[in-house]
Amino acid sequence: MARQNLDDLRRARKAAADTMAAVAARIGALEAAEAPDAAALETETAAFAAAEAAFAKADAAVTRAAAVEAAQAAAAQGDGAGAGGGAGAAGADAVPAVASDPAHRGVAAGFMVQALARTKGDRDKAARLLEAEGHGAISAALSGASEGAGGVTIPRPQAAELIEMLRARVVVRASGARTLPMPAGEMRHAKQVGSAVAAYAAENAAIAPSQPSFDKIDQSFKKLLGMVPIGNSLLRHSGVAMAQLVRDDLLKVMALREDLAFLRGDGSADTPKGLRHWMLPANWSAAPVAATPAAAEAAIRRTVSLVEDADVGMVSPGWIMRASTKNWLASLKDPNGNPLFPSIGASAQLMGFPIRTSSQRPARRAHTTGAARCRKRDSSTPSPRSGAGPSPR
Repeated sequence: MARQNLDDLRRARKAAADTMAAVAARIGALEAAEAPDAAALETETAAFAAAEAAFAKADAAVTRAAAVEAAQAAAAQGDGAGAGGGAGAAGADAVPAVASDPAHRGVAAGFMVQALARTKGDRDKAARLLEAEGHGAISAALSGASEGAGGVTIPRPQAAELIEMLRARVVVRASGARTLPMPAGEMRHAKQVGSAVAAYAAENAAIAPSQPSFDKIDQSFKKLLGMVPIGNSLLRHSGVAMAQLVRDDLLKVMALREDLAFLRGDGSADTPKGLRHWMLPANWSAAPVAATPAAAEAAIRRTVSLVEDADVGMVSPGWIMRASTKNWLASLKDPNGNPLFPSIGASAQLMGFPIRTSSQRPARRAHTTGAARCRKRDSSTPSPRSGAGPSPR
C-alpha cells in the first residue's frame, strides 16, 4: 500500500476534528433540551467516542509521517556533511542540502524526473538508478517520495526549491505577494465590509451607535502539476545539463500557468482565483483609451489617483502588463520629442512604480498590481496560497 502524503494525512486529521466538533455540538443541544432524549444522547455519546478514536488515529498517523519525512530529508544530504562528526555534523542534518553552485539549484528535481521517466514511474528502480550513477543524496530523497495512482510526487525539500525559483518568474510572486502556508487544505479570512461612523454632536447629546461589519473569505488548497516530455535520446544522459533542461522546462510551464491563474483565474475547476476576479465590479474599467500620448498619460495618472484615493497601502505596488504595452509606452514622446515616460527605459518604472511583464496579460491591456482595472495592487497583501506548493510529477 502506498504511503499517504503528509498533507493528505493532515486534512484527514482536520476532518476528524471537525466531526468531533459536530458531534459535541449535537450532544450539547440534546443536553440543553428541557426533556433530553436519552436514546439519542446515548447514540451521540457513542458517536463522539468513535470520532475521538478516529482523531487519535489520524493524529498518530500525522506524527509518524512527519517523523519519516524529517528522517528522509536528513538522509537526503548524503554522507559528506557528517564526515567530520561533532556538533557541526549534527547541525548539518537539520536542513536539506543546498547546491553550492547557484546554477545547479533545483537540478535534483530534474534528475528525479529523468530517472522516473527512464524507469516508467517506478520509484524504487529510479532510486537505484540514481544511486548507481553516483547521485546518492538524490536517490535517498527520492526514496522518501510519495507514490500514488497519479505518479510520484517530488519530495518536499526539492519541490520547495523549485517553488522558490518560481518567485522570480511569476509576476505576482515577484511583485511581493505573500505566500501563506495551507497545511490543512483550507483557510478562512475575515474581511471588513463596513466601518463604524464618526460624527460631531452637541454637548451632552446621545452618541449615535455604529459598529463595523465583517464577512468571511473561505479558500481551499490548489495543486499545480507540471508534465515535461523527455525524448529517448535525452533519457540516456544523466548529466547536470540534462537536469537543468528538465528543471528549466518545469519552471517555464509552471510560471506561465501561475501567471494565468494569479492574474485572470476565475477559481473554477480546482484553479486559484486571480486578481481580476477578486476585484470588486466597481473597480473594473474596460473603457477604451485612445492610442495617443495625452490619452495614455491621463489614463495612467487616473489609475494611480484611484488607488491612492482609496487609501490602498502602497507597501509593494507595481505594474503588470504585456511587454508590448511597456514598449509602446516607452516609445511615446511629448510635443518636444522627449520620451513621455523616460523612467521606463532608465529603470523599468512607471510613475515611480516597478513594471513587470507577462505574456498572460490580454493584448493591448495593462494594469498595475492593486485595486482598479488598471490596478495598482498592494502586493504585500496575501495572494498566492499554498499547501506543499506545486507538485511536479
